[in-house]
Amino acid sequence: MTMPSSSLEKDVIFYVLGTDTAQQREAFIAKLVNKIHQEKRLCDIRFEKEEEMTRFDLSLWQYKPEAFIPHSVKRTVEAPIQLWADQVVTSCQDVLLNVHPDFPQNFQLYNRTIEVLDQTEHLIQMGRERWKAYKKEGLEPTIHKIK
Repeated sequence: MTMPSSSLEKDVIFYVLGTDTAQQREAFIAKLVNKIHQEKRLCDIRFEKEEEMTRFDLSLWQYKPEAFIPHSVKRTVEAPIQLWADQVVTSCQDVLLNVHPDFPQNFQLYNRTIEVLDQTEHLIQMGRERWKAYKKEGLEPTIHKIK
């Protein structure tokens, strides 16, 4: 018997990269999305800006020729990976990859929320704020430091 997703334990994972460039962060996120796809999970990726979402869309197309990652922008087509600018309109309810610096108000809709930070001061500061917000919600985030 399967339990509804609302009764499952929610988890929050922070990946903290040892780098400070947008390109390295984006490359890590693409690798992470590939892993999520290989695990046959659904994933919504929330970006702050339309331009970031569009750039990442292009980088997923170019990720690895032998590793196509089926994805869509704002659910224009059905795909396991959906890219969103600012707010997710229709939740997949499985994995939220929050690339946005603000706390995702609808994270409770997901089984897993993933945050990816690098060493830029703004991302670290905003990440600390989100960490506190998750703790306030009664969750104990897991942290993975990536060298």
